[in-house]
Amino acid sequence: MAHEGIECDADQEVQGALFEQQRSGDTWTVPRVVEEESCLDPTAPSQDQEQQERRQVDIPAAAARAFRNMTIEPSSLAVQPPDGWTLVNLDTIAYAEDEPRMVDTTLFGVPVSIRAVPDTYTWNWGDGTSATGPDPGGPYPDHTVAHAYLAPGKATITLTTTWRGQFRLPGDQIWRDVAGQATTVTQSPPIEIREARTRLVEDLSR
Repeated sequence: MAHEGIECDADQEVQGALFEQQRSGDTWTVPRVVEEESCLDPTAPSQDQEQQERRQVDIPAAAARAFRNMTIEPSSLAVQPPDGWTLVNLDTIAYAEDEPRMVDTTLFGVPVSIRAVPDTYTWNWGDGTSATGPDPGGPYPDHTVAHAYLAPGKATITLTTTWRGQFRLPGDQIWRDVAGQATTVTQSPPIEIREARTRLVEDLSR
């Protein structure tokens, strides 16, 4: 990528500018400058070594910045019963998928993978109550997240997912945490809460 150069003294060398790009699928973002060009003294190699070491130290900070700028697809939200209604005093089940979101980027010329991992889920049941925990839940009959409404009416379930960031360098099997968190919000369609009523009927078998 073309970048306006700087003028150095005759006994100095130009250290090229560094750019950062992010990739999502097959699409790359427009490169942006993360470190401007500078002049290095070739007679003092320790300066170049110090520069490289500083860049290595800066990768976690740059990864944290990339995580903050990352577009995170919200968690999907499923509700059971699935037909838009439920009954008072019976479990209404909710669950989310827990797949991490990942993008590939380049930091200081080094390819880096950044991912967002679901950390906690906050379920707002739409009746003034909520619950928070690390469990994404699951469908019936193995469900672990559910709520019983106490009165008929209508409600919308709102799921707030809190994500933590991680990065990984090429050839590294370990994902390393970065500072900061992100949140996404998902809502269910409106749910009608019905009240089941019992009715006495005449026994016609006698």
